Amino acid sequence: MREIIESESFKEAVRNLGGHRAIDEALEPIIEALYHYPQGFPFFENQWVSFRYARTKTLEFVPPLVVIFTIEPNGNVILHHVEEDQDAT
Repeated sequence: MREIIESESFKEAVRNLGGHRAIDEALEPIIEALYHYPQGFPFFENQWVSFRYARTKTLEFVPPLVVIFTIEPNGNVILHHVEEDQDAT
């Protein structure tokens, strides 16, 4: 079974957004989808970096978020960062 692993930088970003209690509801659908088909999310790559990302919509008290992650060769997903989505409209 695939694992979803939070990097230290992801944990720090979650703390900066108010902790898991503040954003878990927004992240829940993304985490569920990552277990099933992480390759379905948009992919970004250039000569220095490659990653996938997911965006949430605004919830009551949670702004839209963008989550940055990678997929390991064994299928595990590493969550690297989460922040407010400044590009959301």
